[in-house]
Amino acid sequence: MRQCPFNILIIGLVIVLFNSCTCNRTKANKDSEKLIIHIGRFENDLFSMNLDSAKSQVLKLKSKYGEFFDIYNYKVIQLGSSDDPKYPDNLKTFVTDYYMNLDYKKVKEVFPNVKDIEDELGKAFYRYKTYFPNKKVPRVYTCISGWNQSVFNSDTILAIALDKYLGRNCEFYKKLQLDKYMTYTMERQYIVPDCMRLWGYTEYDMKDSASNILTNMLYEAKILYFVKKMLPETNDTLIFGFTPDQLKWCNNNQKQMWTYLVEHKILFSNDILLAHKLVFPAPYTTLFTKESPGRSCVYLGLKIINSYLKSNPDVSFSQIMKETDYNKILRKSNFKP
Repeated sequence: MRQCPFNILIIGLVIVLFNSCTCNRTKANKDSEKLIIHIGRFENDLFSMNLDSAKSQVLKLKSKYGEFFDIYNYKVIQLGSSDDPKYPDNLKTFVTDYYMNLDYKKVKEVFPNVKDIEDELGKAFYRYKTYFPNKKVPRVYTCISGWNQSVFNSDTILAIALDKYLGRNCEFYKKLQLDKYMTYTMERQYIVPDCMRLWGYTEYDMKDSASNILTNMLYEAKILYFVKKMLPETNDTLIFGFTPDQLKWCNNNQKQMWTYLVEHKILFSNDILLAHKLVFPAPYTTLFTKESPGRSCVYLGLKIINSYLKSNPDVSFSQIMKETDYNKILRKSNFKP
């Protein structure tokens, strides 16, 4: 039987080891392309507090959660200052409320852990720091909001109300009689896109003093462009909050939407109420058919943003995000749906 020479065996072994190291290194690099995000589970601490010593428990919560605790008290459950002598009793009332306990129980059932959310936010904020190395990454917390806010924040904090992501068929949402277009996005997979959209709003305020429908369209589209840059592997249905059929409708009706807006001289209208109807979530877009999704004008706005960047390849991501001359964006986009 013919045998391989010893030196050939050595070469083969080196190749195998090299390939193995390359694969491991690639995996290590891929795994390292994220920041370590630890999400503080505030709701667990809140609902496990010793009610017999509420005053001292409040001090512990305040010490541990700091600014987030104040935001939660003022803007979410609206109990006011934790320094108020009545606050411990008011908090006890909230924590012992029958419906809030049902809410918390459901949150524990649906979210026994949030490791996947930590990982996805870690990847998103890794990209954020790559683009904006001087920016700070927020501290992240979860809570229950009594089915009010979904996500909320300050300059340094990002908070997720998990009871707004219990699944679109959750019995609570049915009892609250929430519209289907609202509950459609109340799913776990929308948490990270919602977080990054909110962070986009935080970084880039609406600064155009001559606010019209075009301005609103392109500003909201610019925020979605930011989300897509932070979450490049995320499906557009999650970015926009559209069903697959709604996204298909937008793809197929770009020209008709644009023609309607231009022919009816809507783009430069200062009707802010109409602007809100066109860019905020809704069952459908007021000016179009009922098959259209709400915010379909924002979809159109993103097409304009993409066309502008294609026509002006020297414009960087940072520059487009800072650009507030929306007339210039439209003019130089050469947009032709």
